[in-house]
Amino acid sequence: MIARFPRFLLMMLLLLAGSLASAADDIRILIDVSGSMVKTDPQNLRQPALRMLTGLIPAGSKAGVWTFGRYVNEEVKWGRVDANWRRRADAGAANIHSRGLYTNIEGAIKRALKGWSGPDGKTRRTLVLLTDGKVDISKNPDKNAASRERVMLEQADRLEALGVKVYAVALSKNADEVLLRRLALKTGGAFEVAESADQLQRVFLRMFERATAPDTVAIEGNAFKIDGSVREMTLLVFRKSDRPTVLFDPDGKPHSEQKPGQGVHWRRDMGYDLITVRKPKAGQWRLDADTDPDNRVMVVTDLKLKVRELPAFVMPDRNIDLHVELHNKGRKIARNSFLKFVDFSLQHSIDGQTEAVPLRRKKSRDIKDKGIYLARIEAPLQEGRHELVVSADARTFSRSRRISVEVAWPLEVDIEKTARTGVFKLWIKPRAEMIEPSSLQLTAELETPDATRAPVELKPMNGQWLGELRADGADGLHRLWIGMKANDLEGRPVAVTLEPYPLLGVRAEEEVDNPAPAEAAAEVAEPAPAEAASDPEPEPADPAETAEAPITPPDNSLLYIAIASFNLLLLAGGAGLWWWLRARKREKIQLLDEDDDDPEVAIDD
Repeated sequence: MIARFPRFLLMMLLLLAGSLASAADDIRILIDVSGSMVKTDPQNLRQPALRMLTGLIPAGSKAGVWTFGRYVNEEVKWGRVDANWRRRADAGAANIHSRGLYTNIEGAIKRALKGWSGPDGKTRRTLVLLTDGKVDISKNPDKNAASRERVMLEQADRLEALGVKVYAVALSKNADEVLLRRLALKTGGAFEVAESADQLQRVFLRMFERATAPDTVAIEGNAFKIDGSVREMTLLVFRKSDRPTVLFDPDGKPHSEQKPGQGVHWRRDMGYDLITVRKPKAGQWRLDADTDPDNRVMVVTDLKLKVRELPAFVMPDRNIDLHVELHNKGRKIARNSFLKFVDFSLQHSIDGQTEAVPLRRKKSRDIKDKGIYLARIEAPLQEGRHELVVSADARTFSRSRRISVEVAWPLEVDIEKTARTGVFKLWIKPRAEMIEPSSLQLTAELETPDATRAPVELKPMNGQWLGELRADGADGLHRLWIGMKANDLEGRPVAVTLEPYPLLGVRAEEEVDNPAPAEAAAEVAEPAPAEAASDPEPEPADPAETAEAPITPPDNSLLYIAIASFNLLLLAGGAGLWWWLRARKREKIQLLDEDDDDPEVAIDD
């Protein structure tokens, strides 16, 4: 039957199938309302942050919001996202408080899982979890520990089996980071710490982008271009002041909160403006607002930039490989006549440093490989959050995707200075959210500047390993090498060698037994060195240098030789005098024998 269909009709069916094949979103949001939030979020910034997040969820998706303390309450009924659902979401956000007695994370996850009875390849399931504390359901610590264990094991396995990705946000350093990271890693989601409630909106934005992968248009100098394929656009503009935001369309007509214009929905909230424009005009649009790197233009379009999903967590010894395609109505664009007018680019940022990485078109004659652009960020990677911005720019359109990847070893390494010069204290702690601590095997070696390595003894202590680093044997750069073997959360073996940690070694001064005081050393006249023996008048030592130099015993070997030589001379002289006097005595005796008349003369002589 299919062979009898007109070719164009068959093509239309294929395009429709490709469009329908894209997964729909089902997003469930859990917000902590425990009493500790009074200190963590005193201004209740969770409310505007939640309104921003629910305002960004694409229309047609399904979503719901629950709050949890001791009990779990459905603040926004789960359902299809439309104008009515958004109004309910705004009302639900107003109910967020900080009066909960406990932090029932287990109960919140259990409630949010209702309706997910099995895996569904047609739905992209997301669970957003915000908390500032640890599992707390009772005053009995054993009950709390048991609940945490069920979340770590049973619920984590359940979430993974259902294909739910957990995006966890810690709104405090007191939050159970191990638990939250483990849920994120186990399910292929992401984890992030919001250092303060002020950062929550931007953290939610990054989580939303990773979860839903929206198509965006690049903003350059507060200007951006919209092409004819865009059916709807949503602008997120962060405000740094009370300055009102104004949006100018391609005709130069201004749109504002007071006068949004036809087809424009404007929401001004604490710290941001969220603007939705239906059927925007093609051409150059412009913003009159504070510039901010987190400002976004998200578009609903058939022309999409597809980036193969990257893991949220990567170890530093792994490469980051990107696979990029441009799609129209669900199908990859492979025609060179179109792609030759498109510039593909990649910006890679870490710790404020940005570099351009080339995106190269894959060379292949196979039709399946055409229209694919590849890039690789080579290992070793610096630890921290890596920001990637992929862009496709042509004369008539632009698309971009933003992705964040957290790079970390499965170990936390801390090196502390001690009171002794060149001696350091080493602490190694396994990341329980990445590996099983009980399976960990460690080796450590300290490399000296001459490339000699010596093992470092490691002792277990309270779930960590402690060692001492002796870099006091030589001046210069030392390097610490750490190797590990362990099992990951799935029981798979992991064996890596961490990139070396640099240490600046300082050679310790040699200790001297009973060193003489500096004053006494100044009075000791040391003999000249052997090399200077031929110098008639060696220069005396600089008193300042003598005072600063370490005190060493004088070298008396030459003095002893001189004394011995003098003694030998005295001995030889004495023997010669004795022999001479004896010879003279014999001579006198002979004279007395010859002349006995004058004995006194002989004696006096």
